[in-house]
Amino acid sequence: MAAERCAIEKAVFVEADAGTVLAFKPVGSAAVSHLFTVTGGKLKLDGHVMYDEESRRPAGMIMNNCPEGDVTGAELRACTIWTGVPYALDVKSGHIDILGAEGSQAPDAVLLPGIGPAIRHSKLWEKGGLKQVPWDLYEFKECKA
Repeated sequence: MAAERCAIEKAVFVEADAGTVLAFKPVGSAAVSHLFTVTGGKLKLDGHVMYDEESRRPAGMIMNNCPEGDVTGAELRACTIWTGVPYALDVKSGHIDILGAEGSQAPDAVLLPGIGPAIRHSKLWEKGGLKQVPWDLYEFKECKA
């Protein structure tokens, strides 16, 4: 199982329909709890997760070429492809939970509810080179060195 293999920041996941890849990377910042990329075809999207203390849930965002530095809310909305709660799945028990913190063991799978339709209905669809709409479930593939 993935949980026995590596920490989440070294984990790589793949979804079955379009073959897109979700790869986590070390954070190195206190502002976000996770950094990751979603790639496939010509797509290379950046994402992050921040924990919302009030709702006690992670808030995930996937963006495309967002400007750096001081940006307006309108600029951020224009480059954001997906927002939602990313969930960790344990295949053996069927348990669904929020993502563990950096350094915790990688889950068997990560669920990004609605990511496929969000990509399909974005401006990226025509340029992205994907032949299928991605599914919302990313299963553990490997651990990066």
